Amino acid sequence: MRTNILLISITTLIYACSPGRYVKPLEKKQQAVNVSLGGPLIKYGAATIPIPFLTANYGYGIDSTLTAFGSANITAALFGNAQVELGVTKQVLKQNKYIPAISISPVLNIIYKNKDAKKLYPQLAINAFWEYGKHKNLIYAGLDNWFELSSKRAYGINQPNHWIFMPMIGHSFNNKKWNFNLEAKIIAPNISNEILVVDYVTPFKTHGALGVYFGCTRKF
Repeated sequence: MRTNILLISITTLIYACSPGRYVKPLEKKQQAVNVSLGGPLIKYGAATIPIPFLTANYGYGIDSTLTAFGSANITAALFGNAQVELGVTKQVLKQNKYIPAISISPVLNIIYKNKDAKKLYPQLAINAFWEYGKHKNLIYAGLDNWFELSSKRAYGINQPNHWIFMPMIGHSFNNKKWNFNLEAKIIAPNISNEILVVDYVTPFKTHGALGVYFGCTRKF
């Protein structure tokens, strides 16, 4: 039991991390299905490759400023772990020329392997985005924030990190029905990766990891 809890505590923020969801809300009553592939960069022999995590997502535009969404980590499911996200994106400011639009995305992350290995993470992403061109392509930057609710790790060890942040930048190529998205994210730069067996690529030497993602969205 303690081993399961320890493994989830160590690896959750690396493996469950996903790209931003609906930085800009959908139109009212618009629906979208998204598939994303990517993850933290690792050393694999002489090469550097992203861990190929596959996630699937569905979103629905409640109105033009509010979108609800849910997603599942397909790769995790193949290995017997349930990892899902439930959340909304709310646009709080409109773009004014070079001043970006602002949105926020509160999310609940649910991770479950068995009754002895389960976690719940609240998450809040704050996003700035700029639309440009006739297709309203999107450039965005944001800060993803995960919150650890447990006061203890496995074996009664105090939990030292209750706030995990992840800055990100991305670009979305848009048309009427399809969006294609590229994103880079620095995952948990305030968390040491030295106790992990995987050799992560990171600009912070022994902390965090650099993640890259590609996504495809179909709107209808």
